[in-house]
Amino acid sequence: MSDSLKKTFQSSLGELDNAEMMQWLNKTIESEIIPRLLMGHKLESANNIADAQSSNIEVKQTEIIDFCQTLLDGPIADCFTFIDHMQKSGHSLVSLYMNLIPASTRRLQQLWETDENSFTEVTLALGRAQNLIHQLSPAFMSQAKLSEFQGNALLINAPGSQHTLGILIMGEFFKLNGWNATVEIETTSADLKERIRLQAYDLLAISISCEDQWSTMETLLNEVKKNSKNKGILTMAGGPLFDFKPELIQECSADVCELTAEDAIKKVADLIAQKSALN
Repeated sequence: MSDSLKKTFQSSLGELDNAEMMQWLNKTIESEIIPRLLMGHKLESANNIADAQSSNIEVKQTEIIDFCQTLLDGPIADCFTFIDHMQKSGHSLVSLYMNLIPASTRRLQQLWETDENSFTEVTLALGRAQNLIHQLSPAFMSQAKLSEFQGNALLINAPGSQHTLGILIMGEFFKLNGWNATVEIETTSADLKERIRLQAYDLLAISISCEDQWSTMETLLNEVKKNSKNKGILTMAGGPLFDFKPELIQECSADVCELTAEDAIKKVADLIAQKSALN
């Protein structure tokens, strides 16, 4: 367990009400768990990732549930045994790193929200996840190589959005694939327009979580095209709303609108290649 996680757990647990504990748990997953998950991948090339993912066996929901329970029960040695068993059954470490562990940490949050497990149990399980991630990272770093620089990307949540996990993960996917990606969790329409006017970004990505934000998103997408310092800027939209209503993909005015990070990054790369061929 990290020092910050341990300190919060030991000194603040008795002082937090349920809402504050939920807020802290969300912050822990997003600011400590997810970045550590992706730490070892940042130098991996896009081609290597694509090759690795294409040969992966899908992680089943039952496996996510079982691994989550292993994190809860401990000890940490059992968690490593579980990972080893999954690898021997055909799963790549990349798949487990990117799919099994993040899904399990999100399930821990759900178990806390539904009172199936206590705050103490979930906190200890997160500590085991951090330990696991830290010790698995060298396996990725030993095979890493630098990715080719792709451009500058700005990733934001639609103003008023409450979902931050997705945009953080998307930002790391872009960094992984050679982008200088900046993620802004909270921003206003005015701040975004000023930033786009002053700085030349190659891509703006907006994450949207509900239909109430649709008109705001569409307005921002149009204004970015008109006011951007880089007149050739690409726009991208994604987020929880499209997971629930994939039919909206066809109505979105963004240059790129896909359901997965992999598909979105591939589409952006294709558009950039097309532009380069025309120049």
